[in-house]
Amino acid sequence: MTEIQTHPQDQSVAQAEDEIVIAVRAIAPEHAETIKAEPLPEGWLTGWDVAGVVMRAAPEGFGPKPGDRVVGVATGTEWAPCMALSTEYAVVLPDHVSFEQAAALRVAVLTALRLVRSAGTMAGRRVLVTGAEQGIGRLLVELAATLRAEVTGIVGRASEAGQVAELGATHVVCDAAEAEGAFDVVYDAVAGSTAGAGLVADGGVVFLYESFAANGADTSFFRFFGGPAQAGLRHFVFRTATPEDRELAQLLDLLTVGELSFGGVGATVQPA
Repeated sequence: MTEIQTHPQDQSVAQAEDEIVIAVRAIAPEHAETIKAEPLPEGWLTGWDVAGVVMRAAPEGFGPKPGDRVVGVATGTEWAPCMALSTEYAVVLPDHVSFEQAAALRVAVLTALRLVRSAGTMAGRRVLVTGAEQGIGRLLVELAATLRAEVTGIVGRASEAGQVAELGATHVVCDAAEAEGAFDVVYDAVAGSTAGAGLVADGGVVFLYESFAANGADTSFFRFFGGPAQAGLRHFVFRTATPEDRELAQLLDLLTVGELSFGGVGATVQPA
């Protein structure tokens, strides 16, 4: 629990029965939101993920208490030094996780975790990750490697290869044409081209994510697979977790013991 510091905007924040009011300490804007954003009023900041200290508990009596450090998800509200969050989307943080780490965890890291889980068993399988040098791609490399997959990462610049190798990638290339062999699982960050086209093994699966990329890619089914291979093509969309979802707690534990670094996702500090 953190000592509560009063804020002049605290009392002006409207609060529903199932909402807490927090003092915002960090936010993490999502890439998709910055692409979709229209011109916004001065002072407005985009982002789903927020971390801070509870100033007022929910009137209904459930959820985090004043002084608790929390991470949560905002739903269609303007950012401010103090804001209301539904208790359904707020999780109390352990003391060893910073506000910046917490704000960066929720959407990006849970997206990566669910992509990995959707592919099933990872041990011994060949995995290809496009966009491996940034954001969710870095997290996919680290998670898949931790689960003993043989990971190949595609990066935009050769200077980024070393960092991706340190995350656990067995092979790092700058072009899909340099990736050797067919892959059981392909994670393709759609950003104007499907770099993983033709690289999936018979019986493998391709996951398309980052669906709000600025330049979407259109491709025919058979051209994508290079022929009628017995493979699957899946589109992935993130669904916000609830507090009862044990995934966030598991990720916090991995971060604590140093098994995962989550170094590819950053947060923006919001002054208190």
